[in-house]
Amino acid sequence: MPIISNVAWDARLETFKGRDTAQYIESVIAVARRCAACGLPFGPGTALALAVEITEGCDTEGTVSLTFDPAVYHLQCQQPGLNVSQATDCIGDDLASVGARLVLNWGGTGQTKIPVLAYTMVPSLVFGEPGGEMTSALVSALLNHGFQMALSDSYGEIVRQAVPVGGTCACTVSGDGAIELHVDGALMHSQQLDRTDPGDAIWLEGARAGHVLVISGDNLGFTDTGLELGAAARLGTLVTGAVPVLVKADDKQSPFRGSRQAKGQDR
Repeated sequence: MPIISNVAWDARLETFKGRDTAQYIESVIAVARRCAACGLPFGPGTALALAVEITEGCDTEGTVSLTFDPAVYHLQCQQPGLNVSQATDCIGDDLASVGARLVLNWGGTGQTKIPVLAYTMVPSLVFGEPGGEMTSALVSALLNHGFQMALSDSYGEIVRQAVPVGGTCACTVSGDGAIELHVDGALMHSQQLDRTDPGDAIWLEGARAGHVLVISGDNLGFTDTGLELGAAARLGTLVTGAVPVLVKADDKQSPFRGSRQAKGQDR
């Protein structure tokens, strides 16, 4: 039973993750807060166990695709493990998006409010040969539509380096506060904001300026206190882009009024 830091894991994981195994484990642990069995929080130095569910499939051209669904436990609650199964249908059918909204205060006097939409897909989906070079399906899709890789988790660097994405991407906002991110016509993420909530109202007002900063990729962490981007930046799975905002036609005369949603944070 190999151990990395204080985390016990199944040695068979290396067959699928290869040289990225250690970084993968560290990225999972970086955002884990509570035991998947007992629900109690992890204390400093607590002995932990990692269990991973891997689903294997392939596309019409025979390219292998894998989903990785990890769970972290107290070692006393669960032993490390790994289970591999074959997809019975399209491997992407069980993917769901999880995300949050936040507002960044940018500049000095008279600060600009930058609305941010952050999201990822769970479980993570990658393509490639087990043990070899694996490619994130989400990251690849976004890079192909004008998003840029972000190598730092600093919000300042992210804002300075973010560039407008291609015309195939748009964030729509309706009068009742529903926001949807579309990439090449596909709905990638949605959230329902509340116009009566002060934080949501600020976000929606900022979106009226015409663009939303989208932060996405694999290994993003969503917690009660904010968004964690360090693991994604280190693993090269963090992408950003300034996405144009479209107000739905029937809502243009109205003030700004769906995926799992994490609590947004203002910064």
